[in-house]
This record gives sequence, structure tokens and C-alpha cells, in this order.
Amino acid sequence: MREFLYRLVQRLHEEARPLSRNKHFHAFTGESGRALRIDRHLRDLEVHLEALRRRGERPRVRALPGGGVQLVLKHPTLGVVRTASLCAEEALLLMRHPAGAWALGGLADVESPAQPAVKQG
Repeated sequence: MREFLYRLVQRLHEEARPLSRNKHFHAFTGESGRALRIDRHLRDLEVHLEALRRRGERPRVRALPGGGVQLVLKHPTLGVVRTASLCAEEALLLMRHPAGAWALGGLADVESPAQPAVKQG
């Protein structure tokens, strides 16, 4: 189910040929409705990261166990911070956006669940 969920998120997130939410409403019933929430969350993070990139303020990024990441982002106008925790699949999708790649560029150890990183040693 997890693989199906993130395939839906990936299709929703594609700019060239996104999956229509209205046309394929049956795909988003039940548990797979999480794909819509994950997509909205990633798009909101992309907007926030783009604003930070334009201002030249890098977010704090911390690697989490299992390939996930935690982002701590300052709000551009308010004196608050936002913390977002992403699993490895979500981090890979965020890295496809230029602002996401800018923010997560130093984390080369985020691995794809389909293609785990080979550690040499």
C-alpha cells in the first residue's frame, strides 16, 4: 500500500502530466486519500522554501533514521519557525523541486526505497 500511495503522490506532483484529482476521484478514496494531503504539504513546503531561497536564508536540515529529514524553517515575516518531518519518499519528491534541491542539497544519504544506497566499506 505504501508504494501505491507514493506513486499517487508522485503522479499528483508531476508538473508535465499531473494526475487529475477530479477525473480520478475513485483513486483517492479510503487510505489513499492521504496522497492528497501529502501533495498539499509538499507543495506548501516548496513555496516556503522558495521564499527562503530568494531571501538567502537556509533552513536547518537534520537527517532522521530511515532516510527521512527534518526541516526547520523561519517564517519570512513572523517571529516563528515551522518544523516539517519528511519520510525518505517525501524528501526525494521535495528534492525534485529547485528550492527543495537547494535546501536538501547537502543530504546525499537520503535513499530511495526502491533503490537503496550501496554503502562501500
